[in-house]
Amino acid sequence: MHLQAIPCPIRTVSTPSVFRLEGVDYVYPNGRQALRHIDLSIHEGERIAVLGHNGSGKTTLARVLSGLAPPTQGRVLFQGDPLSRERLEDLRQRVGFLFQDPDDQLFCPTVLDDVLFGLLNFQVPPKEAEERARKALAAMGLEAEAHRAPHHLSYGQRKRAALAAILALEPDVLILDEPTANMDPTSEALLSKVLKDYPGTLICISHDILFLYGLCTRAVVLQAGGIHHDTSFERLISHRASLQEHGLDFTFRFQCCNGNGSHEHGRRHRAIPTSPELISEQGACGPDRRLVGALPKRGSKVHPGSAQGFFLEMLGFSYAYGDGTVALENVSFQVGRGERLALVGPNGAGKSTLAACLAGIRWGTGQYLLDGRKVEGAFRRNLWRHVGLVFQDSADQMVCSRCGDEVAFGLRNLGWPESRIRKKVQAMLHWAGLEGFEDRVPQHLSGGERKRLALAAVLAMEPEVLILDEPTAGLDPQTEQKLLQLLDEVEATLVLISHDVCFVSMLTDRTLLMHRGRIVDDLPTGKFLVDRNLHSLYGLDFTYYNRCCREIQDLQEDHRTNAVTETADLR
Repeated sequence: MHLQAIPCPIRTVSTPSVFRLEGVDYVYPNGRQALRHIDLSIHEGERIAVLGHNGSGKTTLARVLSGLAPPTQGRVLFQGDPLSRERLEDLRQRVGFLFQDPDDQLFCPTVLDDVLFGLLNFQVPPKEAEERARKALAAMGLEAEAHRAPHHLSYGQRKRAALAAILALEPDVLILDEPTANMDPTSEALLSKVLKDYPGTLICISHDILFLYGLCTRAVVLQAGGIHHDTSFERLISHRASLQEHGLDFTFRFQCCNGNGSHEHGRRHRAIPTSPELISEQGACGPDRRLVGALPKRGSKVHPGSAQGFFLEMLGFSYAYGDGTVALENVSFQVGRGERLALVGPNGAGKSTLAACLAGIRWGTGQYLLDGRKVEGAFRRNLWRHVGLVFQDSADQMVCSRCGDEVAFGLRNLGWPESRIRKKVQAMLHWAGLEGFEDRVPQHLSGGERKRLALAAVLAMEPEVLILDEPTAGLDPQTEQKLLQLLDEVEATLVLISHDVCFVSMLTDRTLLMHRGRIVDDLPTGKFLVDRNLHSLYGLDFTYYNRCCREIQDLQEDHRTNAVTETADLR
């Protein structure tokens, strides 16, 4: 099934085999086939990137390798022996698996307890266990959080805590599922250093090609549950046509940076980039107008400071967790109707807590006004009619057993007639690339598919205020680009929480910078993007990101220049 565009070199690996998969299929209990005839060898010390569309089978492959999902057909060999029940305990001491959702593997009262848990279960002496646990926390920059409850950490911090628990076990093989999702740039750079120093075999599932660049040397691309490419990572990323074929073309992000690696100055001065495959998919006129018309619109725009006043205001707002940890402190800001606002800051700055307060899910002290009305009492209980929030972890907002019902849930609560609901559900599932998913179970979707479902369900309700908490986490590049185009058409007041500098630059005009529960700056997005002092001071340094962009651009240009004749011959 390998494309001629990327001929696979004969692999000559001298190190022993860690895993060998022979004719592996995996079928879920509902009958959906996730893996199809996988033949794959992984050798000691290899550093492999596993790539592919959302739903292509990447997480299922990781579960098979880690022994969590025995294959329906075929066999898995671990260190040359079939993976039997008797070998599972040995495998679990030697193979560490970071789940896509860290909450699935954090369950102890404190972060330190979680890191100690595996060590003590594997009978590591208590003194040695504590030394290894604290060393792993230090490596992930979490020494100060050792005695905090995991659920009081930010999502990015929880991901680092889960990885610390795995690293403390010193596994021979490390399997990571979307490790950079929801991480700030400083945490991502820290993770990159830790993984580059890791001496074992690395298998990394990610859509973050900029992170994988320089970390992985081999690329395995899945499509519809089968292996479509198995080649060198550098060879894959230099061949843009193959990236496009698999929805992995991330080069639209290069339009966020100029030739010097600094960012452009605000969304008003650029068009949302459109890739050739999306033009083909949507027509030359851009996004499907039927879908754009179904998305929330605003009336006349009201800018901050106008005579008509503000649409959303927070004045002296504070919030503390039950253990006394202050998450928000004296937060004050105003937003005009239809404004597009970015909330940025390092992991743990309070961004997601602020989003929960804006949606009425959490409540603190101070004033919150929406359209001039105090948010309290019955108005707060009905705030969901006006404010839509897509959670950082979309699994937390899935309440139905069918995808169609998930999109319809809010509409039914709004009192829409069923005939209108059916049309809206079909339109939103089409927009999300989830046509035919009406009867699928949300919990059985991939992380990226669930994110798209949550977006569809919230946008279907046409909220006046749309809050997106890390909307691109877990999405493949093609879906990211499609989302970027559609959100550019949404005219609701937008609050975007993201570490994704491309989305911030393309979608917002104004940026609030948060640090330790406070708003420390309020400035135009264009100025924020070029202020390197701010980036460095608050852990948002994009230097590594920009350097990778430039190097990959050079690789693609070299390929284009040097392989014109070869490409013509292959055609």
